[in-house]
Amino acid sequence: MTTLLHVACYNDLKAWTKKHRRRLLVAAGVVGAGVGTYYFVNSMRARAKAREEREERQSAILRKEAEDRAEAQLQSHFESIQRISDSTTLPSVLPHLKTRLFELVNLSGLTEKLMSGKEDPQILSPREKLQLWQELKILSFTRTVCAMWSVTLLDLFIRTQLNILGRHVYIDTARDMSVVKPGELYKPLSMSCQHKFIAFADYLPHKGIDGLIRDVHTSVESIMKSKPLKEPYRIADLRDVFLQIQQSFQKSQGNWVQYVLPEDGLLPEDLAAASSAADAARSSTSDSSLADDEEKLEQLMFETRNVLISNEFADVLASALDAVLEAVLEDLSTIYRGNLDAGIPLAKLLPPVASTGSTLMEHPDDNRYIQILAQLPQVQSFCALVYSSSTGEDVELE
Repeated sequence: MTTLLHVACYNDLKAWTKKHRRRLLVAAGVVGAGVGTYYFVNSMRARAKAREEREERQSAILRKEAEDRAEAQLQSHFESIQRISDSTTLPSVLPHLKTRLFELVNLSGLTEKLMSGKEDPQILSPREKLQLWQELKILSFTRTVCAMWSVTLLDLFIRTQLNILGRHVYIDTARDMSVVKPGELYKPLSMSCQHKFIAFADYLPHKGIDGLIRDVHTSVESIMKSKPLKEPYRIADLRDVFLQIQQSFQKSQGNWVQYVLPEDGLLPEDLAAASSAADAARSSTSDSSLADDEEKLEQLMFETRNVLISNEFADVLASALDAVLEAVLEDLSTIYRGNLDAGIPLAKLLPPVASTGSTLMEHPDDNRYIQILAQLPQVQSFCALVYSSSTGEDVELE
C-alpha cells in the first residue's frame, strides 16, 4: 500500500514538473544568477578592500620614508649649524674678545714694575710694592673670571643666534608654497638681514666686555682685598675663591643680557658698519625690501632676547660655567704636583691664574674649554631646544 502511494506521488510530481518545466528553468536561472551576482559583488568588494588596504600600507610606508628623510635632513642641518658655530663664527670673534680683555685688564705694567723692584730694591718702597701686588692679585683673578664668563656667554650666544637663524632658513627652504594665500608673496630671509643679525655677535667682544670687566672687577675686589698674599691655598681653597667671586658677581649684577645685547636692540654704528655685506646691499635694494628686512631682523632679535632671558638659558649657563670652572681647576692642579692638599702661597698662584685667562681664549681648534662646552649634554640639549622652538613665531621658553 505504501509503495503504491509513493509511486503515485512520484508520477504526480513528474507530471507537474513536466508541465511547469519552463517556469522552473527560468526560476532556477534567476536564482543562479542572483547567487552568482552575490558572490561576484562580494568578491569585488573583497578585492577593493584588499586594494585599499594595500594602498594604505604603501602610503604609510611612503609617509614614513618621507618623514625619515625629513628628520634626517633636519638632523643634518642642525649638526651643520653646530659645526659652523665651532669652526667659523666663534673663531672669527674670539680674537677680538681676547684683545679687548687684555687691553682693559693689562698686567704687563704691574709685572714690569715688580720685576724692576726685584732687580733694584731701591726703586719701590715696601708700601708701593705691596700696593702693586694687591693690584696684581685683583687683576689676575679679574682677567680669568672675565675670560670664563665672556667665553661661555659668547659661545652660548652664538649658538643661540645660529640655531634661531638656521631654523628660519630651513623653514624658508622647505616651506610648502601651497600654504601661501593667493596673491601673497612670501619673502625668505635675505642675506642682508642674516648678516645684520650675525653682526650682533660682535657686541660682547667690542662693547659688552667693558661692562662685564667693570662688574667682575668690583666682585673680585670685594672678595680678594682681604686675602693675604702669603696665605697658603689648596686647590679646594681656590675653588672656594672662584665660587665666592662668581656668587658675588651674580648677586650684584641685575641683568647679564646687557653684556651680549645692546639695551635698545640697535647695533652701534661702528659695528653695524663692519657688516659690509649687509650695508653693500642697501644701494641695490628697494625701500620695501629694506622695510621687510628690518621687520624680520626685529623678529629675530625678539626671539633671541626671549631665549636669553629664559630659565632654560640660565640653567645651561650655570652648567656651562660649572664645567669651565672644573676645567680651570684641573689645569691649575698641575702646579700642585699631585699633592692637592698642599698649600701654595697666594702670591705664587697669581701667574698661573692669570695665564689660565689666556688659555681660555685660545683658538677654538686648540681650546679645550670650548670643546668641553660643545660636548656638554646640557649645551647640546639646549641647542636642540632652541632650534626646534624657533619656528618663525614668537618664542616662549619660560
